[in-house]
Amino acid sequence: MKPVVLLLLSVLSASSGQVLFKKGVLMTGEVTLKSSIIGELLKLVFQPVVFSGLILYVISTVLWLLALSKTTLNFAYPFTALTFILVMLSSRVIFFESIPTLRYFGIALIILGILLSSVAKG
Repeated sequence: MKPVVLLLLSVLSASSGQVLFKKGVLMTGEVTLKSSIIGELLKLVFQPVVFSGLILYVISTVLWLLALSKTTLNFAYPFTALTFILVMLSSRVIFFESIPTLRYFGIALIILGILLSSVAKG
């Protein structure tokens, strides 16, 4: 599989994991560390939606490692910025969070940066 495909799948998995983390904590409620820190963290980690997000993070890491075995780190790493974009847009669509106009300009700059840094594979 081509490195760019692996990188995009890794980014998609990581972004989906973040969305599931948010969904899981919304279902669990606010996490307070006033009581048993270990108990609270275990309750959160084993909440099924959060646990699914962790699985996606593991998949993302495996895909990332596969991609790194096929390309340079300085080519691959800018793709991780796509995670910011996907999580931001997902938060708008799934959780109805507002996105200030200035952040849309940030998205455009991130895309421009990725395009410029990936033109020459090196």
